[in-house]
Amino acid sequence: MRKLALSVVLLVMMLALVPAQLFAEVTGAPIQQYDCPFLLTAAGQGPGSKQLRLLINLSKAFVLGEDFYLEDEPLPRLDEIKSGKYKVVVAVIGTTDKGLGASGITIEDEIRNLEEVIALCQEMDIPIIAVHIEQDKRSTIKTNGNERIIDLVCPVSEWMIVLRASNSDGRFDAISEEYGIPLTIVDSALEFSQLCQQIFVK
Repeated sequence: MRKLALSVVLLVMMLALVPAQLFAEVTGAPIQQYDCPFLLTAAGQGPGSKQLRLLINLSKAFVLGEDFYLEDEPLPRLDEIKSGKYKVVVAVIGTTDKGLGASGITIEDEIRNLEEVIALCQEMDIPIIAVHIEQDKRSTIKTNGNERIIDLVCPVSEWMIVLRASNSDGRFDAISEEYGIPLTIVDSALEFSQLCQQIFVK
């Protein structure tokens, strides 16, 4: 079992070093480009942003703290955005009770914090890219925290990049059509991390 786990880890690391164009098959809106640095943050305090940080680091294409930065804590995000050094905010949607508990906040707190983040980005003319790559973080219950954050973040985003499995019900297609927001579909978080090499210009 340990050998199998090690093999999987090594495979992920090897794939992360492969140039994006070799396997990042995406559909939907064409790829847009933004200058570095970009701020990677959780919209919901889920684990997706940390997962992307790991994959982006493994790609060796960007330097953490120089080309991009991860900030998941609710309040410091505002200070990071106010610094004016980020060209775009990548909001990774995903909510877990564990993530919220570790941050010491409730879903209501997180929504209020995200409302402040959105307002500040709009004030400073910083685009938001809404990303959804946690395929088990969807629900048909509209009061579900993830659905509420999708409703909050996606309509004000400049671009949506989502996992194909997360869009099986056409949820993001509907948002794209209603608000005129470009939507790009990927098959995995690994694909998105490699896609970053085409999106963000150093």
